[in-house]
Amino acid sequence: MEAVRFPKLTTPRLVLRAPSERDIPAWFARATDVESASLAGDPVPDDMSAGARWFARSRRRFADGEAIQWSMDQAGVSDAIGTITLSFSATDAKVAALGFVLARAHWGRGLGSEAVCEVLRYAFETLALEQVTAEAVVRNLASLRILAKFGFKHTENFIDASDGERCERFALDRDAFENLRARPSGR
Repeated sequence: MEAVRFPKLTTPRLVLRAPSERDIPAWFARATDVESASLAGDPVPDDMSAGARWFARSRRRFADGEAIQWSMDQAGVSDAIGTITLSFSATDAKVAALGFVLARAHWGRGLGSEAVCEVLRYAFETLALEQVTAEAVVRNLASLRILAKFGFKHTENFIDASDGERCERFALDRDAFENLRARPSGR
């Protein structure tokens, strides 16, 4: 059986590619930024060995068809600036969950929106998914703005059992995304 080729995606300012071992230090720096980790709902790792586990898990989940996690590269920046992930539903082949994390130095520049737009395009056009879901802690205003920008609709509030954070769930259907993109100001 031939291995599935990792889908490399490009935008005007980003390359979304398979994670590599060279991404571990940048991942660790982002993951140990307490505010960034908290906004992403991630635990802060104890040491660099967590990066090796992150990398191995990312590769395994792709090989097993559970998820695609891209590292984000930006021209002129030597390290990956974040990750963006589609995790596939175990119960519905036409649904995936979106997650994204950007290093603090790159916040507020529209790079998260650019990556999300490209991954949603890939999810709906190439993978023919019917729905993409997402979650965000209620104090993560930047992520909430990105989700709203692309037409995600609020579906429920919940408390994250791991850290007690108030969170929200959202869903975006393919038709809503296509309608948004069809409008002249659709990005």
